[in-house]
Amino acid sequence: MGSIIILDENTSNKIAAGEVIERPASVVKELIENAIDAGADNIVIEIKKGGIPYIRVTDNGSGIESDDIEIAFERHATSKIRNSDDLIKISTMGFRGEALASIAAVSVVQLTTRHKRDPYGSFIEVRGGVVTERRQTGCPTGTSVVVRDLFYNTPARYKFLKKDSTESGYVADIVSRIALGNPHISFKLVSNGSTVIHTPGNNDLLSTIFSIYGKDTAKNVCEIKYQDDMAKITGYAGKPEISRSNRSQQSIYINRRYVKSKLVSSAIDEAYRTFLMKNRFAFIVLNLEINPALIDVNVHPSKMEVKFSNEQDLFRSVYSAVSSALLGRSDFRKAELQDLKLQDPFLPKDRKVLHDKYIQQSIDEDIITLKHDEVYTYDADTHEAGPGEADTLVTNTCGFDMYGAGTCDETDTDIIDIAEDDKQDTRILGEEEQVYEHAGTGPLSGASIVGQAFSTYIIMQKEDELYIIDQHAAHERIMFEHLKKKYYNNEPLAQMLLTPVNIELTYQEIKIAEEKKDFFEKLGFIFEDFGHNSVIVRSVPFMSDSSDVRDIFLEALDFVSSSNKTDINMLAEETLYRIACKAAVKANRKLDKAEIRNLVNELQSFGNPYTCPHGRPTVLKLTRYEIEKMFKRV
Repeated sequence: MGSIIILDENTSNKIAAGEVIERPASVVKELIENAIDAGADNIVIEIKKGGIPYIRVTDNGSGIESDDIEIAFERHATSKIRNSDDLIKISTMGFRGEALASIAAVSVVQLTTRHKRDPYGSFIEVRGGVVTERRQTGCPTGTSVVVRDLFYNTPARYKFLKKDSTESGYVADIVSRIALGNPHISFKLVSNGSTVIHTPGNNDLLSTIFSIYGKDTAKNVCEIKYQDDMAKITGYAGKPEISRSNRSQQSIYINRRYVKSKLVSSAIDEAYRTFLMKNRFAFIVLNLEINPALIDVNVHPSKMEVKFSNEQDLFRSVYSAVSSALLGRSDFRKAELQDLKLQDPFLPKDRKVLHDKYIQQSIDEDIITLKHDEVYTYDADTHEAGPGEADTLVTNTCGFDMYGAGTCDETDTDIIDIAEDDKQDTRILGEEEQVYEHAGTGPLSGASIVGQAFSTYIIMQKEDELYIIDQHAAHERIMFEHLKKKYYNNEPLAQMLLTPVNIELTYQEIKIAEEKKDFFEKLGFIFEDFGHNSVIVRSVPFMSDSSDVRDIFLEALDFVSSSNKTDINMLAEETLYRIACKAAVKANRKLDKAEIRNLVNELQSFGNPYTCPHGRPTVLKLTRYEIEKMFKRV
């Protein structure tokens, strides 16, 4: 007798169940998808102890007809498709016909349902895949499924379940994901008698985000509305302020089906590349409406993976949709109040006054004092003071201690820059240069230049708001945008050097440079082999007074050598923003009025003045209200 046999039905059902049902969250997912396909707009999920002993999903959908109630538990029984041709145009959540059969094979299932055309409801109990009870019952239109003792007959699967709290977390996560993809449906999750999630079901995605993630997230998102020949894309993209260290708050949907797609995730990452710092991931809820014929959702039994027929077009669509939303954001990042908390009065008990090497100026009714590398804030009414962490500078050349001693001539107002060493290095710009009103319609138009702090941060004031600009980050953004524009317009980037620079390289680096020579020349690097493992560089993309040709060239070469990017434009952009970082004006450099004016005007002329190419903020905003809140005045 041969060694190959046909497995019995009970064993094959348990194997099939193992492909679909991994844990209680899998059960919840399958039952919710059935409810959605039934047209429900109100779905209630109840679990106990993580869902292992008890799960109940109740919906107000169309229900199951009495004649179909038993066959619904058979494998491959479905009302969603009729033949294989339907697989290329799937528009429902479920279609395999395995959900109820797989769940019932490894648990005790009690289903109560009434179809809208039936005068009464039906009840059925299935234990381990076998029908043990069936009867008529009274119930409203819709379906209620109770699943008890999950994996009671498959101990190998049961032992891999985690503790109750962890399993509850998995259930909450999948309910949240499905709710975000279906804002027209009200979802309620009750765990051990407590309501964990409750969405409004008002077809407003922002309301759903608010109900799941809270106010702070909901107020820091940008709406996505985009459409091209490939897809219609909607959703919300989070601002950098709410980014996370992992992808836990990224939800991707294809025709409202929650999926995981490396392709879409990569496009999102690329769109955020110059908005977020390294190892930070965006909050995003993204729904792609695509012709079902262009996708394959029948990749895995859980239906969490999809394939696309034209991946490059979809990548470009997602990238464009997210980029457009981010570039449409209209405000700078706020300085977080928790980073600006005032501590107890900073003067020691012996009432020692501040060292005389400080400067201060009245802004409205408050005073901000800069002493060396520290910022102090003083409330003129309450006489409260404390160290803050905002890099702000306002000046008034007067002798004034924190207890009211001394006098101040309010007419004597100069803009001063303080060096970071003990020696006070002041640079007076002059009273007529104190305020500069910016032209144009950018976010900083109408703001006045107050001064420069630590030779690194530009301070501006506009009505009741202070803006703190990181001059290096801002100049990085400006340079990157200029370089990128020239690159895509095929304009020459090369700036010839008066004196060519000889750079020694390793043999491997020489080979890479020669291999990528055309690429480097398009970026503005013109060089020749100079022998003895060296090259002579005759031009670079950009030079500033402090630029180091060797550093800029090696930075570009190192990145090109180590990058695994295959898209030439992506490789070029990442190389250009590394070049921009090397060539941008550095911290600890004093800027005169004209330089500040030009930098700010250029910065606000771009679509993204909010971050440098590495994702660091260029500007922080601090409102008068927030300052007054720190001083307990409001």
